[in-house]
Amino acid sequence: MIFAAWILAWLWIFNGRTTVVGHETFDYSFVKFVEDAITTLYPPVTVSAHLCRLGEDETVSLSRMMSRSRLTHEIHRDFEGFVGRTHDTWDHRILYMLDLDCDYAIPILRTVNGSDMFTAPIRWLLVKDSRVFNGNTTSQEQEINEIAEMFRDTTVFPDSDVVLTRRLRNDFMEIKSIYRPSPSRDVIVEDRGSWTPERGVRMNDFAPASRRRKNLQRTHLKSCLVMTDPDTINHLTDYENKHIDPITKANYPWVLNMVDRMNATISFQVTNTWGYRDENDSWSGMIGMLQRGEIDIGGTGIFFVKERIGVIDYVQLYTRTRSVFIFREPLLSTVSNIFTLPFQRSVWIAIGVFLLVVFVLLYFSTKWEYVRGTSEYWESLNPAEQTLSDNLMVVLGAVAQQGYYYEPYRVPPRIVTLMLLIAALSLYASYTANIVALLQSTTDSIKTLADLLNSPLRLGAQDIIYNRYYFKSFQDPVRRAIVDQRIEPKGQKSNWMDISEGVQRLRTELFAFHGERGTTYKIIQETFREEEKCGIQEIFMLGVLDPLMAVRMRSPYREIVRNVALLMHETGLKYREENRLYTKKPECQGQTSFISIGFTECYFALVSMGYGALLSLVVLALEIIWYKRYGWAIIRTCTERKKNVSVLELR
Repeated sequence: MIFAAWILAWLWIFNGRTTVVGHETFDYSFVKFVEDAITTLYPPVTVSAHLCRLGEDETVSLSRMMSRSRLTHEIHRDFEGFVGRTHDTWDHRILYMLDLDCDYAIPILRTVNGSDMFTAPIRWLLVKDSRVFNGNTTSQEQEINEIAEMFRDTTVFPDSDVVLTRRLRNDFMEIKSIYRPSPSRDVIVEDRGSWTPERGVRMNDFAPASRRRKNLQRTHLKSCLVMTDPDTINHLTDYENKHIDPITKANYPWVLNMVDRMNATISFQVTNTWGYRDENDSWSGMIGMLQRGEIDIGGTGIFFVKERIGVIDYVQLYTRTRSVFIFREPLLSTVSNIFTLPFQRSVWIAIGVFLLVVFVLLYFSTKWEYVRGTSEYWESLNPAEQTLSDNLMVVLGAVAQQGYYYEPYRVPPRIVTLMLLIAALSLYASYTANIVALLQSTTDSIKTLADLLNSPLRLGAQDIIYNRYYFKSFQDPVRRAIVDQRIEPKGQKSNWMDISEGVQRLRTELFAFHGERGTTYKIIQETFREEEKCGIQEIFMLGVLDPLMAVRMRSPYREIVRNVALLMHETGLKYREENRLYTKKPECQGQTSFISIGFTECYFALVSMGYGALLSLVVLALEIIWYKRYGWAIIRTCTERKKNVSVLELR
């Protein structure tokens, strides 16, 4: 009988339908509320509960009920249980729960505030037993004010997630949130909803904190603008000199619009650099200000690179700009042997085989012609028998349209010669038609950085601070070679230049210029003739994303800024400034002028002529050497033979 009663009591406790012995606050209803709150408000988390009013047995009973509800948890009952542990301020998997009726609740809150544990992603669930008021409204308001006073000087800013639950009845809990818009503003207590065992958690709205708390009540924020030209401060909104600091002029109205939507105010500082890491591992420029907390928002877009991860936070507000190599498509003749392009390789091989066949046929036909005998007329034109070299010169003269001295007499050599002349005429007509078109054609063979490095184009880069920084940081061999060999060649003048000079050289030379795309296109649009705007190409060099807006690391306004930035993107306000400040790639309206052909286009022809002249000089020198060594002996021998013949004839 006693054993049966013990079993029934144990099952009764395990089912959680009774109050935990010794304290009525943390009973089954409380565990059910925590389960519903985690399901509704939080992702799966580990509950770290700090409940001082529980005894050891009560703690075990509460832990059993939480385990039955599949809640991963840990329960602490003293102040040292919190202070003695190491807390990860980036751990989003822990929900800290604190009983505000504990004697050490305020010391814990002070410790949390000093450890920056009210900042996202840390979550807090504060519990308060308010059933003693029995519906007394004045006392309840007074209790809320007292709780708000506890957080008066804390860092519960808009990114914090501090939820206050007050148990007004056994079956009813009130849910509120606590935050401050800024250090200079009072605590705001939001009414979030309620909980009952039957209906569970009922929220007034499920909007995230970045939507609910975007009204910063005229909080003063600080920002920074990067200006490479001091005069930019006078032209931030008048669209004058759009090609100077365009990213700053685009981001400035964005920041003002965002601040208005957040109901805040802002002030700006000015610097001449975005910020880079120095030898002491500290940052300069705008990034240094963000790192040190001197500003809240970066007013000028900044590149996303791995060195800056963990130093600043980025906002998904891209500025549609990038620095690229811009060049005009060079003529085909400047990058390849234009004189071999009219025919495909197979056609050239067929022509070679054909000429070889003609040469053989011509050799045998002329031999046959000489053996059969010739007339006096033929002998007057061809005083000697055709040799191999004579036949070769006939073939080459016909192909090159230069003529020859040989005059065929009989039918077979005439047929071979006529076939050669007709074929040469057809090939010459096709070749010249193609070569004229190709000499005025551009090439699209420059598509990669390796192609650009090996091209005949000269390279230059805009002399701006971020170009110099990133060019020096390249490690891959192609980019490194471009910098070392073409931009900063050793022993020669570097090719860093002003953007106006770069665009001018882009127009008049075989030149590729690395500069900000919108700025370069603006000057091209204003200075190039219409036909010169055709064939403009670009190759990306830096290998980074478009610049993004940045905020201070773990800024309490980060999510609000991101939310407002997304809204600007969706409503089109972002593109309004970009379209006004950045010039698009000029459109080609048709190539209406003739292209002049000069020495550059005829390079390979001149090279061939030069090698031919050199070869002829070599042959001449060999002939002279041979003549000096063997020629006089042969002439002397021939002269003596003639004398001997003459003497014999006289005898």
